[in-house]
Amino acid sequence: PGQALFLGPNLPHAYLLGDCMEIMATSDNVVRAGFTPKFKDVSTLTGMLTYECGPADVLDGVEEHGGAVRLYAPRSSDFPEFSLRRVTLSRSLSVTLGSSVSPRVVICVSGKATLEATPSGAASSTLTEAKLALSSGIIAVSAAKCDLTLTGGDDGTALVFVASCHPTFEA
Repeated sequence: PGQALFLGPNLPHAYLLGDCMEIMATSDNVVRAGFTPKFKDVSTLTGMLTYECGPADVLDGVEEHGGAVRLYAPRSSDFPEFSLRRVTLSRSLSVTLGSSVSPRVVICVSGKATLEATPSGAASSTLTEAKLALSSGIIAVSAAKCDLTLTGGDDGTALVFVASCHPTFEA
């Protein structure tokens, strides 16, 4: 619980038990290895795999905003496509995530919260501020160059994930 794995290209992975938030870099293929009734292309699979053994790259995340946010990002900036923030909002707690050079995906998995997107810098002349009530199962996409503020609801703790590009790409 509270950890993440980073898997580079051509590494198989499986989801066996528990809850998982999975994000992927842009890809034009999914090659299935088994445990599904869907098509499995064995020759493509065996030709693309990286046959290396070693420990998994387990990420404990970096604490932000006094522990309300945990950032999970690949250790290398060789993968600028993604990072994931786990935001735990207690009653009425607000967390502001700065502007991003890319759009962000916001997913509420439990509880209730409010999302406010405020355009920053030059974007403020072309984008408008938006406010959205979040609850379990609600997904939102914010425009690039917007500050995001997440505020916990009055009914307890909310768990929200925010996917964006890697922080080193934000410069």
